[in-house]
Amino acid sequence: MTSDPAFTLRPAREGDLPFINAFNYAEGMDSLASIEGVTVAVDGEDDPVGFIRIAIGSSGNAFVNPVVANPVWRGRGVGRTLMEDALRRHGELRLVSRGVAVPFYRALGYESCSWDEIDEGVSEDCAHCSWRDECGPLPMRSPRCGSTPA
Repeated sequence: MTSDPAFTLRPAREGDLPFINAFNYAEGMDSLASIEGVTVAVDGEDDPVGFIRIAIGSSGNAFVNPVVANPVWRGRGVGRTLMEDALRRHGELRLVSRGVAVPFYRALGYESCSWDEIDEGVSEDCAHCSWRDECGPLPMRSPRCGSTPA
């Protein structure tokens, strides 16, 4: 179920990678090498309008890395729907939020957690990033009950 009938979710396809990487580039993130673990939100013409990548860490935990919506589609429930779908599929999610995105995750019921709860493969980018102070990364996890607020 989506918040806006103008988009649906589906597993990413190889042809989606240029869209995905354009979204990442616009947000100042590195491109993805593959579509592994990626779900896309697509418009009525099957063009991606947002995506989420879930990476399973060495601990077995599911990590959001990242979730991005096309700026034109923000405020229409794309990010929320992608996050809710991933939470349903994985039962618990962890992530490292950029400081500016913390309100989005808090609105979904996510809470701060310890850096120890984030796999090194996920947190290592933050540990060595020259933008760390400006970015204000915050480790977060989904609500303990495994559901998001209504």
